[in-house]
Amino acid sequence: MPQFRAGELSQWVSRLWKNGIPEVPISGISNDTRTLRPGDLYVAIRGENFDGHEFLPQAFERGAVGALVSEPGWTRDPVLQVSDTVKGLQDMAHGYRKKWIGTVVGVTGSVGKTMVKEMCAAVLSARGKTHATAGNLNNHIGLPLSMMSTPQDARYGVFEIGMNRPGEIGALAYLLQPKIGIVTDIGVAHMGNFRSLEEIAREKARLLERIPSNGLVILDRDSEWIDLLRRHTCASVITFSLEGVADYVGKRTAPGVLEINGFGYAMPLPGEHVMRNALRAIALGLELGMPPVEVAEGLRRFKLPPMRWEESEVRGIRFINDAYNANPLSMQANLRTFAHLSGGGKKWAVVGGMRELGNISEEEHAKLGRLLDGLGLDGVVAVGELGQMIVCKEATPFFQTLETAEAAQILKEHLEPGDRVLLKASRGERLEEVLEFFKEP
Repeated sequence: MPQFRAGELSQWVSRLWKNGIPEVPISGISNDTRTLRPGDLYVAIRGENFDGHEFLPQAFERGAVGALVSEPGWTRDPVLQVSDTVKGLQDMAHGYRKKWIGTVVGVTGSVGKTMVKEMCAAVLSARGKTHATAGNLNNHIGLPLSMMSTPQDARYGVFEIGMNRPGEIGALAYLLQPKIGIVTDIGVAHMGNFRSLEEIAREKARLLERIPSNGLVILDRDSEWIDLLRRHTCASVITFSLEGVADYVGKRTAPGVLEINGFGYAMPLPGEHVMRNALRAIALGLELGMPPVEVAEGLRRFKLPPMRWEESEVRGIRFINDAYNANPLSMQANLRTFAHLSGGGKKWAVVGGMRELGNISEEEHAKLGRLLDGLGLDGVVAVGELGQMIVCKEATPFFQTLETAEAAQILKEHLEPGDRVLLKASRGERLEEVLEFFKEP
């Protein structure tokens, strides 16, 4: 972990310390007293449903050596008082970014950001010390926290940049100042805050505007947005394709193997979307001068965070928990991959709602029902209020329920050892509870 001097933090936010100055180096930045460690600076953020200033006593009791606040009145311990603590956190991250000497990679897109980020970090870690966004800390608070946790001697940094509304990508890309930009697949995620898919693509392209002319952009040659994305960068553009024409072309030569320029790379997970994501990471490594064998070794280190194609077995039933997030693109990719898995036993899908789709929500959930009808699954359970818009007319049997506990009971009544279940929904649907209820006697 990096260490920060009290003086440089003061300089980055243009404020003087009150109530004294921390006497020891600050070893980390935290906005959560539950995970704060002794030596951290606590950032008191005011949200819609909470005010971090209320937890100042707990922060200092747990060992914080200082705090970033926006309210006066705390007189017992060192604080930096700013008008907006989120802006202050970003100012600190921007100041710290200027000290880095490594290569910074920014990853954005509608689907697959976390997988691509983790694959790129795994590949680059075979070459040198690499830091990556923890989980999906990719928004206006998460990104600066991730940046502030980067070791100063890291050779590479790989950061995920997310968004919910227009204008966010450009602001975060300015903060990060990446040398390399990668865009994953673009779809209708967060459509509730955008007027069209093209508007979403243009927002993602804001990352590429921040890549310098001596930098690098990696794009999918098969994407319908390739030309739009190209127009938003002055950097060198490297393309990849699955079975097409591009700078790097992946060819499926054997199950679970992708060949690029005569070298075979073992895929860590099944699915065409995994191959496309791996192509991005492989192209990154090769462009940075890594030999294929080193890239392949790095890719073997890849591990997804929890609840992303996370496999487990309960009483002989194989569960694939991919319920961390969902949108139409990721739903289609994961359901098709699941349906095409080889092996015996029945295959059941438990699906929930896709959030933040705005006025296209009903249409997209209806499309999901039609997709499920054509996959040949042995059973489907739709869960939650949004799940009531998912209707299967051909999948047999098909159930709808508002409760995760009832969904688990349905599975208990229909499954036997050797069967498989995919859980897929937006995070807010809490579909992982189905697995927890299934574990109960």
